[in-house]
Amino acid sequence: MKHFFTIILGIACVAVLFFGHSYWNKRIEAASEKTSSFSNNKAATTQTIENEGTDEDIIAYTGNWPTTAVDRFKQTQNAKKPFKVLFVGSPAIGSDTAGSFPTVKEKLLKTFGKKNIQVDLKTYHSTSTQLVKSNKQDEIAAAEANLIVLEPFILMNNGEVLLENTLNDLTKIMDDIKAVNPETTFILQPSFPLYKARIYPTQVAELKKYAEQNQIDYLDHWSAWPDPGTEAIKDYLTSDQSAPSDKGYQVWSDYILQFLISK
Repeated sequence: MKHFFTIILGIACVAVLFFGHSYWNKRIEAASEKTSSFSNNKAATTQTIENEGTDEDIIAYTGNWPTTAVDRFKQTQNAKKPFKVLFVGSPAIGSDTAGSFPTVKEKLLKTFGKKNIQVDLKTYHSTSTQLVKSNKQDEIAAAEANLIVLEPFILMNNGEVLLENTLNDLTKIMDDIKAVNPETTFILQPSFPLYKARIYPTQVAELKKYAEQNQIDYLDHWSAWPDPGTEAIKDYLTSDQSAPSDKGYQVWSDYILQFLISK
């Protein structure tokens, strides 16, 4: 009988240990699932916060932009569409492979992201009057750009088109584009400076005045170049002054980027 009770007691102890071990395993599994769920939720929340922060950071880069362009940028972001920036002017502003444009395009895409911004270029080897007569403004409007950085052919017009007509052409170009795309915003900029030019600087000064009077943002990149009346400017131009040198394009592109990418 004594051995019988010993055996029964041993079986009971084994049973208690077995059920106890099973119970705690289940408790541990439940706790692990809860922890895992919490970690996943926390990760999802963190990701959401990071995404929101990223959007805010991107918008912060537009700090120098015209208000209308910033508002439109936010709209395109909400719609998950790229904001379209178009550079328009004479060949002086560059091409897809040379000049200031490739550098500007690369930095804008890297900063804002290819899904958030689209950067294109349209150049015309003509005066502003020739462009208007050939209705090239319709071609520009067809690009449906949200922001157009326009160099209004002021150097191409030099000696060919009176300043008054240049500004009239500029007004028509913008009006015709806005008639098609009312939400398009414009930023004006002059072409590159020339060494000891006489009439050309006064024309650029009048373009700046026109921008101020019409409340259009103006990229005064001449302020970043050496004084055009000094020998120093020659290092920033080709020998025949037909285009900026690499140093000149660097100054020009840096100025544009400092404006379009607010730090």
